[in-house]
Amino acid sequence: MGGRLALVVGSECAALGELGFTGELATGLYGTLTEFGGWRAATEVPGPVLNPTVAQLVTAVDVAFDAAAREQATLLIGFVGHGTATSAEDFFLLGQDSPAVPNSHTAFHLTQEIRERLNRSALDGLVVLVDACETEQGVLGAARRWTDLLSRAAGRMELLVAAGDGPAYAGCFTRTLLSTFAAGLPSRGENLLPSDLVDPIAVACTRQQPEHLSFTSGTVSAAESGDPGLWLVPNIARRRDAVTGRPAAGFVDQLTRRLLLTPAVRETLDDIVGSGSYRLRGVIGPPGVGKSTLLAMLIRPSLVDTLPVAPEYITAAVFLTVRSSVEAVAAELSAQLSTRLPGFRAAVRAARSLARHSVTPPDVFDVEVRQPLADLGGWGRRVTIVVDGLNEPEQGTQRLLVAAVAELTRRPELAHVRVIVGIREGLGFENDPELRHMHRIVVAEPVAEDIAAIVESAGYERAAVDEQEWVGWIDARLAETPTARADYPAAAAGWLLAGLLAEIATEVTDRVVAEDIGVDGLVALRVGAAIRAAADDGPDIAPNIADAWGIGAVLGVLVAAGVGPVLPLELLDAAMRELGAEVSIAGIRDLTVGLGVLVSRSRPGTADESLGIAHAALLPGLTDECDRLGVHSEDAHRAVIAAIEAGTTERVADYARGAAVRHYLAYGAAAAAFGYLESLETTRVVDNRDLWAAWLPSFTAAMGPDHRVTLLVRNHLANCRGRSGEFATAVTELEELARDQTRVLGADDLDTVTTRYDIADWRGHMGQLERTVADFERLVIDHARVLGTDHPWTLRARNSLAYWRSERGSLRRAVIEFEQLIADQERILGPVDPQTLRTRLHLARSRAMAGELARAFTEFELLLVDQVRILGPDDAQTLRTRISVARWRRESGETARAITEYAALLTDQLRILGPDHPDTLHTRNCLAGCHGEAGDVGVAIAEFEPLLADQIRVLGPDHPHTLLTHSNLEYWRARSGG
Repeated sequence: MGGRLALVVGSECAALGELGFTGELATGLYGTLTEFGGWRAATEVPGPVLNPTVAQLVTAVDVAFDAAAREQATLLIGFVGHGTATSAEDFFLLGQDSPAVPNSHTAFHLTQEIRERLNRSALDGLVVLVDACETEQGVLGAARRWTDLLSRAAGRMELLVAAGDGPAYAGCFTRTLLSTFAAGLPSRGENLLPSDLVDPIAVACTRQQPEHLSFTSGTVSAAESGDPGLWLVPNIARRRDAVTGRPAAGFVDQLTRRLLLTPAVRETLDDIVGSGSYRLRGVIGPPGVGKSTLLAMLIRPSLVDTLPVAPEYITAAVFLTVRSSVEAVAAELSAQLSTRLPGFRAAVRAARSLARHSVTPPDVFDVEVRQPLADLGGWGRRVTIVVDGLNEPEQGTQRLLVAAVAELTRRPELAHVRVIVGIREGLGFENDPELRHMHRIVVAEPVAEDIAAIVESAGYERAAVDEQEWVGWIDARLAETPTARADYPAAAAGWLLAGLLAEIATEVTDRVVAEDIGVDGLVALRVGAAIRAAADDGPDIAPNIADAWGIGAVLGVLVAAGVGPVLPLELLDAAMRELGAEVSIAGIRDLTVGLGVLVSRSRPGTADESLGIAHAALLPGLTDECDRLGVHSEDAHRAVIAAIEAGTTERVADYARGAAVRHYLAYGAAAAAFGYLESLETTRVVDNRDLWAAWLPSFTAAMGPDHRVTLLVRNHLANCRGRSGEFATAVTELEELARDQTRVLGADDLDTVTTRYDIADWRGHMGQLERTVADFERLVIDHARVLGTDHPWTLRARNSLAYWRSERGSLRRAVIEFEQLIADQERILGPVDPQTLRTRLHLARSRAMAGELARAFTEFELLLVDQVRILGPDDAQTLRTRISVARWRRESGETARAITEYAALLTDQLRILGPDHPDTLHTRNCLAGCHGEAGDVGVAIAEFEPLLADQIRVLGPDHPHTLLTHSNLEYWRARSGG
């Protein structure tokens, strides 16, 4: 569903003089729209419709409307040819067989014919381009007779015509369209809108006056407004910008709309550019004063006539949101730098290759950004990166990104790199010790007179309020302190206030000024205006309940998603349906356009569109409005989760990876959030460690430090540290956790007991075997006391105790304990229980360690037969028994047989577990060692080298298995004389 369909008609009229250019220009227009603008043919036959009869023209328009309605697509109709007006609002497009003086039977009556089709077709927006004479009456007719239908459907329309009530000359309108498409407009946004073309046409076509009409949100306007989703082609003048073609481009469009270049703004921009010798510059100020807009102007310096830099000044830029992760930021910067920085793409490939073979711990930011930039340091080109909103991501991610920025701006090999960060004042980032080398540029708030000027320049009518009272009232809004609500520590200041006031200027009456309504009240006025526009009601008429619910659902879901264009359109659609708001994609676009400055959009009008709330300072007022409309925060978060769980697209999955945990936590579903995080784990233990570390602060903030699930997250993180080789850190964190669990849950709570078990286990991995055995002796006693002697957990603790006794060397006692345990397990759990089978493996292993190899091999073989029968040949336990068998073949000197068994095992592990599973990596280590012991030193080295790279990538450089492989590799290299 959705998309962009175009019907372009070029028509001569036999009854009038031949124009001679209609076919050429219609073909050029169709070709440009389809090749560069992503438009598809609205009819079955691709290409423009040339010289149609009136009947053929009517049929083509019918087919186009039907196709667009069927697909819920945006429809563009372009016409190049003869047109004539016969009376007020009666404007006709002439076909090949039309008479010179037409009527509705002999020509296409633009106003009536389009109206009839709008009455029966639901479109995702309509764009009409007419290059013909006497088009003014068509505009007047459209303004009166199309907009009532569009208003009832909350629809959107753009009409751009060549001339007023006079002639259009020589196809100048279309020629100028095409030439502007080819050259672009430096002062406009990512995409060219119909309103952008008015001035270029007026300048180029001096003998005619183009006219433009826009309808959105129940409002007819000839101003530069409308839906940014109804764009024609990408603006080629923006191709040198850092964010061209990237998701942030639409956000930059929104930031740079309605600019007012005050002396203070120019001075701040000069300060930022003039302080380029500093490796790190911070643009600091309270919310809403224009920090992001200033950075957007640096990305698009052609918008500022006095800014002495080119678009290449900013090499790459990211605007952070609550969903931003280190991985996503690294990927976005790498993509931009690969396009804009010669040699960067090759440097990334080299860094990735180096990471696979390096003993250094490379993280994703190192590989994708830092190392490639360092490799290009000698090329003499300065690189400037913008990172806006350092305070926006989740707390755990914030710390990682601050560290990444600090590294970029401190390392000597990156002296050619400059970073400009946007930071909200008052949250502590400006005083972060890691950023102490930052040069600070403080952004001053605009004055009330500047805000008033913005409102006036926007072209909207303002209610009749005394000018002095109006400016004084704005000044009072600027002086508002941040809201006391702890969840929304921001006030809507400065330019954000300007954008809001520009859209509700008619609502700010003497009463509003007299009542001294605050910013949250202004947000309420803006939402009310959107509801009335959607319902096509007057300002004093109560809105339709369905329209209010639809807008409430849109806002509720977007508030839940957060600030910035982060939520995929299809996910918004699904979440709204979960809330009971049955609105089409086209309808959602209608509603979001109607919300204006409240909503931020990325890639508008495309299948990849994403949306969000424009600024954090709007969230308090919008949350209140959603509550008033019956869409409560917890319900919205639940709806998003339901949509995520039902979603199948990669965009939904990508959004979920960065946001699902936050949505679960928002309505208290901590266990579900924990389970979702578990589902994101991979075989890369270091990635799992970082995943839990990044989200722990969110669990703590949402559920509290003493919540059972928060404590579970701490346990999981500590165990991930242990699995990545950080044994000491794991033990330290688990000891702290055990104290907190004892205080909160009690010493005998199962979670507390589990943590004690983990402490003992990781101490064993650290080599503290005496203490580990003592810990497990106490655990066995406590398990028996709390759970009973026959409880599976008590039996598990006995297994671990015997295992660590064997590791300590008390093999005889370990064998006795294993034999006793097996007897109890077979009585309690049964002989086929996995725990019983696991204990049999440990018993056979202990016999082998004690030198009873023959008996051990007999027990291994019997165990394997039972495991294959009970668990299956692909079960992890079965594979681990095969590891033990191969190991003891090797230990007993049967190297050739061990090689055969390891090789067969490795084939199965690769198929079942995958190449990155720790057991697979372990088998590769053993197999390489066997090859060396068998005299194939070259083969051993060739196997150890890639294994080391994979272990560094998966386990980390400090993991004991990684260090063992490194030691083995050095040993065999020395043996080979290399």
